[in-house]
Amino acid sequence: MDPRSAVEVRAATDEEEAVSPPIAGEVTIAEGPRPVGRLAGLGSEVIKRSPTVAQTAFATRRALKAAGIIFLVVVFVLALIGQPRRIIDEVETKANLMSALFLVGLVLVVLEDHVGVNKSAIMLMVSATMWTFLAVGFHPHESHQNHEALKEELERGLKDVGAIILFLLPAMGVVESIDHFDGFAVVTRIILQTTGGRREPLMPILCFLTFFLSAIIDNLTATIVSLKLLRHVAGSDRHLRHAIGGLVVIAANAGGAWSPVGDVTTTMLWLSDKISVTRTITWLFVPSMVAGVSPMVGIWWELRRHERRNEAERRRMEDLADNENSRSESTHSEATCPVLPEVTRAKILVLVLGVLCIFMVPVLKMTTGLPPYLGMLLALGILWFVTDTAAFHSLADLPKLSLDLEAEGTPRTRASSHFAAPEPGSVVEALHKMDL
Repeated sequence: MDPRSAVEVRAATDEEEAVSPPIAGEVTIAEGPRPVGRLAGLGSEVIKRSPTVAQTAFATRRALKAAGIIFLVVVFVLALIGQPRRIIDEVETKANLMSALFLVGLVLVVLEDHVGVNKSAIMLMVSATMWTFLAVGFHPHESHQNHEALKEELERGLKDVGAIILFLLPAMGVVESIDHFDGFAVVTRIILQTTGGRREPLMPILCFLTFFLSAIIDNLTATIVSLKLLRHVAGSDRHLRHAIGGLVVIAANAGGAWSPVGDVTTTMLWLSDKISVTRTITWLFVPSMVAGVSPMVGIWWELRRHERRNEAERRRMEDLADNENSRSESTHSEATCPVLPEVTRAKILVLVLGVLCIFMVPVLKMTTGLPPYLGMLLALGILWFVTDTAAFHSLADLPKLSLDLEAEGTPRTRASSHFAAPEPGSVVEALHKMDL
């Protein structure tokens, strides 16, 4: 066939397809310009390369996980057999090896989403391996003195870790109980009214709140409270929660440094009369503020650039999609006018009582010298007792706790079960929701 006639036939066919109307009931799809030349070749090349990239990433993750686990197993086996003695007995070599163990565990925890192993399982294996390797270095079977030295070291480590756990569990219980009875709706409403639905002021508000809150209560509790508020205010935006959550941790640590009761270290120094309240606040407030605000300024500036770029892109898409103007305007009005949560007397009572109970922890520490975990256990007990009363259930419109009575009218002890549903509207129900 003549090349010119072939071109004419193709042009006539294209013209006929463009002019002919679609058949009734047929769905037509508008196609964009087809890639030609280098663009078409580039698209096919990306399609061909994408499986290779995915396979390479999968192989890398598997190799990293295998290497970390093999290293843990090798160190654990060396500790079991007690050989070679040079590695086990030499102080510098032992310290370097345990640092390498911790570093491997930390890398696997950071890359949890990519490796595919839960960080709790990783740290349990790392801690057990490190303690096993450390215990072998004491040679407890060679003499009674070595056995007692190992026992003393284990008790000291258990005391430190146990104090932290006994503090964190009731602290999480108090915060989870406040959230269970929707006490944070009061703070969420204030933040939403202040920001007007905009996300830009959210970062400095939460960071400064955490900074000053951690100076009054422990920085761990301040972090838990701020992250719970962050989940309420920006629960749908995962990227924003991660950015602000990291800054909340920085602000909590910086805020706890300039107060004698804001951090465990400063509290211990203050109780030992090594530091004074006035000089600590005077000398450490400005450096702590710089340490807490400096990272926030850079990330906040980047967040504002990102938000403005997204806003410009959204407006451009609204201008192009004229048939969706009504829907985009309603979406915009919903974004600028957020739905404010309802605030009741019961929610205010739970929030005020929970905050006062948390503030009671450093007061008990200062007045009686009790460790913070005992004060936090007392705080959880007070909040639990008040929210279980009939008066509070009537105030919060919760179902009253029913009594299971015997035939003669005496209360019957309920059979406990780990699988039984908790009593609705109680702290027990809130504790069941704790993410440990």
